[in-house]
Amino acid sequence: MIRHLLHSFLSILIACSLALAGEAPEKPAAWGTSKRDGVYWLVTPGGASFYSKGVNIVTGGKDTEKSRLRQAYCWNNFFCSLEDWRKCTGDQLDALGFNTRGGWSDPSPQLDLMLTVDLELGRNSKFHWFDPFDPVMERITADKAVELTAPFRNDPRLIGYYSDNEVGWWNSPLFEWYLKADWHNRTKGVLWQLLAERYRNDWTLLLEDWVPAEGINGFEDLKQRGAALKLRPGGHGIRVVNRFMYLVAQRYYHLMFQAIRKAHPGALVLGDRLPLYYHQDALLAIGNNVDVISTNYNVDTPDGWVAPYYFEGMQRLNDKPVLVTEFFFAAHENRSGNRNETARNKYAKPGHLMTVTTQAERAWGAGNAMLNFARFSNVVGAHWFQYCDEPLGGREDGEDYNMGLIDTANRPYEEVTEAFRKLNPVLETIHKWSRTAVVQLPPDDDNEGGGKRAVPIFRASTPIDVTDQSLVEWDKERSRVTGFRAPEPYVPFGDVHLAWRPEGLYLASLANTFVDPAFLAYTGEFPRCEAFRIDLKSTLQGATRRFTVYLVPADNPDFPDGFEIRPLLFQSLDGKPPERVPTAGRVQRLDKSLPHMAVEAFIPSGLLGVPELRESMELDMNVTLVSYYREFVMTWAGKPDAEGTVNPEAVRKVVLAR
Repeated sequence: MIRHLLHSFLSILIACSLALAGEAPEKPAAWGTSKRDGVYWLVTPGGASFYSKGVNIVTGGKDTEKSRLRQAYCWNNFFCSLEDWRKCTGDQLDALGFNTRGGWSDPSPQLDLMLTVDLELGRNSKFHWFDPFDPVMERITADKAVELTAPFRNDPRLIGYYSDNEVGWWNSPLFEWYLKADWHNRTKGVLWQLLAERYRNDWTLLLEDWVPAEGINGFEDLKQRGAALKLRPGGHGIRVVNRFMYLVAQRYYHLMFQAIRKAHPGALVLGDRLPLYYHQDALLAIGNNVDVISTNYNVDTPDGWVAPYYFEGMQRLNDKPVLVTEFFFAAHENRSGNRNETARNKYAKPGHLMTVTTQAERAWGAGNAMLNFARFSNVVGAHWFQYCDEPLGGREDGEDYNMGLIDTANRPYEEVTEAFRKLNPVLETIHKWSRTAVVQLPPDDDNEGGGKRAVPIFRASTPIDVTDQSLVEWDKERSRVTGFRAPEPYVPFGDVHLAWRPEGLYLASLANTFVDPAFLAYTGEFPRCEAFRIDLKSTLQGATRRFTVYLVPADNPDFPDGFEIRPLLFQSLDGKPPERVPTAGRVQRLDKSLPHMAVEAFIPSGLLGVPELRESMELDMNVTLVSYYREFVMTWAGKPDAEGTVNPEAVRKVVLAR
């Protein structure tokens, strides 16, 4: 504190000296970022800390057949001129405490809010799914950046640019697409070289990880158009897949940063709006090629809980400011007739995005989410998606959600807007006192075995229902267990929650993972060794029991992706072969589309070897999560290796607490 006061006093003296000499203290001429007292902020050209509170798609809409039928929003149904709409809308958003126009918003200066712009630079440059390593790509992106930034370079309200929206970095589709490309494709050449070097030009080594398509019998055959490889069960080919994705992502972020910085040196480069998910290798590939990492976010539960692993993991992988560029809530009770589904072809995904029943629930969840985002020290703002509801029957891509602050008849959703009006003004104060709450337990060698401090697992204050497709009844802050580890350079890819009641032990997990079952060579049922799994080991009263939940893809043509995820539960006692246990009332996977993996499990006290659980009981315990294809692993005790192996003796000492 004394050092801080002294520093402030010296700063004042320096400023006064410069003023007396006829010189003003130097201020930044453009937007920037800073880390102040451990908390990240955007910084205005005047040097002030700025927390971005934004709204996406602040536009007057389009004059279409639907808008003329009052089935979609358009300004000319309600205002005499577009200028009137801009004045009214700007005043409305300002009164609600917003300070930023998010992606795809009207850039007019009449809307007196700061501006962020999505350039779609990668897509406009044909970087994605063409040939990223073509040498001409650098010139193409540079020229396109000059063209796309031209309308905004003199706008004093501009904070910066998103290079793209939801690039995704889906690893196996990238690998398959470029392996099938023609040999003249430079990016295919990069992939081929990676495979040749990885396996030292030894085809037998490659076959340990891969099953080639018919007619592919050596490295030269991989140069063919249409070449294909599938992962071999038990192999480690996913490591090569992720390395290739890393190289493509690294190339992308470097070219986009270079092009935008050269075209508009005073603007922040805000990243590519990650799609409600991130792949850890993509975060590592970013390096210093953004000023801010942007991510869209699908809130985890209807009460507005935001899973801490997501933002803590970002900070550990790449310590930069993070902007939440989309979050949203929809309600079945709405005035625009939105069905809250994404309809594609004959399929629909009801509830794929966060949907609740009433507008009151929507306001409650959105308000809690706003507060939760502000509590992360690396988050510098959050943008609501979006200003108006989507049209009746959905927009062009089939997405049909009640996401608006207003309905298509220009009427505010009062409960939602009131939540923003009350909470927006306090977010800076909350963020100022935030810290990234990565609570680390003692190292394993200080916590394993007898005589060490026990970790409390708290009793659930209310009953937990493992059949209701909800985690709302969980006290998620109190039940979250921390101290998970992953092999470097990776970090835990999910959160684990534990609670107890006399009838048994409860576990919940919120995680991100991705799988394309067709990328694995198998027949019959999907191999459990390649499935997402949660392993819980418990030693109570001298008996050791292990419970494993597998999340297994299973073919199902009634699902949009052609498969569903089915939970399986196995148990074993004192090292005996595992036995399958019925999942009814014991395990549920919440209906969230991949890459979201939300799981809830209940282990009855009888399966743990006692009539009931009681306060002060002590257990030795470990929990390990392994993602599909053993791509990532995280464990509560022990030090996992890159292949997902954990010391079977590793445990934490646990005590059941009130």
